[in-house]
Amino acid sequence: MQPLNRSSKLLLILLPIWLFITAIIRPMSVPDEGRYGDISRAMFETGDWLTPRINGFPFMHKPPLLHWISSGLMEIFGVHLWVLRLVPVLAATLMLTSIFFFVRKYISERVAQLSIIILATSLLFFGSSQYFNHDLLVAAWMTLTVFCFADYTLSGKKSILFLGYIACAGGFLSKGLIGVLVPGMVILPWVIYCKEWKKIPALLNPFGILLFILLVGPWLYLAQQHYPNFLHYFFIEQQFDRFSSSGFNNKQPWFYYIVILLFSALPWLMVTGLTGIKQHIRSVVPSPIFALLIWWLVSVTVFFSIPPSKLAGYILPAIAPLTILITAWVQQALHQPKNKLQLFGTPIFISLIGIAILVAPHVIKSNHAFYQQHIGFISILGAILLISPWILFAAVKTQKISFLQGIAVSLLILCSSIPFAVRMFDTKTNHDQTQFQQYLHGNTQLVFYHYYFYDLPFLLDLKTPVYLVNNWDNVGGDNSSVEIKDGLLFEPQLKRYLWNDAALEQALNNKQPLIVISRPHDFKPADPHVKVLHQRNYDVFIFNQ
Repeated sequence: MQPLNRSSKLLLILLPIWLFITAIIRPMSVPDEGRYGDISRAMFETGDWLTPRINGFPFMHKPPLLHWISSGLMEIFGVHLWVLRLVPVLAATLMLTSIFFFVRKYISERVAQLSIIILATSLLFFGSSQYFNHDLLVAAWMTLTVFCFADYTLSGKKSILFLGYIACAGGFLSKGLIGVLVPGMVILPWVIYCKEWKKIPALLNPFGILLFILLVGPWLYLAQQHYPNFLHYFFIEQQFDRFSSSGFNNKQPWFYYIVILLFSALPWLMVTGLTGIKQHIRSVVPSPIFALLIWWLVSVTVFFSIPPSKLAGYILPAIAPLTILITAWVQQALHQPKNKLQLFGTPIFISLIGIAILVAPHVIKSNHAFYQQHIGFISILGAILLISPWILFAAVKTQKISFLQGIAVSLLILCSSIPFAVRMFDTKTNHDQTQFQQYLHGNTQLVFYHYYFYDLPFLLDLKTPVYLVNNWDNVGGDNSSVEIKDGLLFEPQLKRYLWNDAALEQALNNKQPLIVISRPHDFKPADPHVKVLHQRNYDVFIFNQ
């Protein structure tokens, strides 16, 4: 393999560093970061690496690789939010690196460099690299798997095939069968299309399959030994049923992911001028790679569009082929006379976001006081986004920097501003609402009333489960109550932490020291003299202290 040039080395080092620095700016978000962050904390503190737990209840919805990595990092650095954020940054680095080396090998180093710049500054990818959950991790493993199997098909190099099986195991241990199904759905039809169907038996290498089994099998076996109903729950209820069921939240129209992908790539799409798409891409990308990318993008988008429940992060496995195709398009468009969309599209896009940030505190009616606390920083941030792209545009016009440099720096500024904007606009986070912690003593029981506050156990560093009040006989749908109640399928003795309203009333009558947390105005205690702390997202009731 030819050595990397200096600019490639710098990009592969500096982009992950930039992603990490920007990832530690904003506070913990809910629900996912609160949920998965506390599961990782519990795994680290208990030493139970077999069973992910939420509030002490087994959480067997997904495999544990996300928590193994984060808990392992906690062993080194301790329990901190920035440690959690290392995981999506590492996943982002894996995807950036795999795209770079594949594109470098089959297209060119120049296109590889531009690919990772475009990927790092695409809105969906950047946002996902800042957020601790499973989505980018499994997408990175899927991307590496597809590249490895495609590379083996074209080169016949055995070592790359075994790396593909390791990546496939990583995908499975990140999010289950989807980590195997999606790469297979991409690779096998492409191999047949390329008339390389005779290589299918070689792709299904028995030693590779054995390697995969050795990596994923121990957790499956030990979990089934510990919980006899685990395999049915994991594969049938949480894999097949979730894909086909309409009973989950986040219902979106069939074109949802098309909109997400287009919006994520919009700044770079405007750089292409939206002209000559087919001839530009085909002139840069070799035919078998072009076919792979097109099929990959289309098949994954269609596949994830079928279930009614959709979240933006689910479509991340399609971001790699889209990025490479756009990069090839941009690469050619840079050598053509530029139209007005190319020149002005991205600066206008960024400026409009700046205007939206400036205006938002004055038009959003809810939490107006919260935004006013940050009005100075909001104004500065909005002004930066409003003005900076035009300063860079002027530098391009005077030939102080290249057109590509101007666009790239503009988008780096835009992406860097996102964590600051989230920090100033995210009213759902509870990182600044834990003042009641001073009332938590050794014998005080913490109670969540008819709602699970995902981030509080992590923020409060709780060592014991919270008591949860709900009508447990009637919970359903796709929410925290179901997630927690499902834990009883594996450890029914934990039912003691699940109270109904009568159990809460009995505890109050027995004068137990309690702190009850509810959403604003949800809980109305009989005792009018109870101490109440009104926070932004919840009310805190302090009893018998």
